Amino acid sequence: MGNDAGLAGRCTFRKRERLRERPDIDRAFEKGTRFSVKGMRLHVVPNGTAAVRALFVPVRKYGNAVLRNRARRLVSEAYRRTKSLVAPGRDLVFVLFPGTDSFEARSGQVERVLRLAGVMPGGACELSYRRS
Repeated sequence: MGNDAGLAGRCTFRKRERLRERPDIDRAFEKGTRFSVKGMRLHVVPNGTAAVRALFVPVRKYGNAVLRNRARRLVSEAYRRTKSLVAPGRDLVFVLFPGTDSFEARSGQVERVLRLAGVMPGGACELSYRRS
């Protein structure tokens, strides 16, 4: 059971992996480097620890709460599946824009923006989304 618990822990998105403190969020927006792909922008800032923390923020004009929460859940799940490939020591803020809210589309956006930012290796996770 000890080994199973360790493996299961890697596939989750725990509370300590979330960017939650207001000063840290403000620092990511003010001092972070921005990278954009269609439908998403990523702010990356070093956090001085070995952890990677993430936050998912839809823009205000996204739509009603149901649409914003769905987009946040989709991107959170896409990130959860690729987070083991992300280089440690960074805070990541994903800003979500309205668009296609399918898991395949959002997963592709997450992978592209992480590669563009240089926090994920270039060909490591090619199978998690379809190319058109």
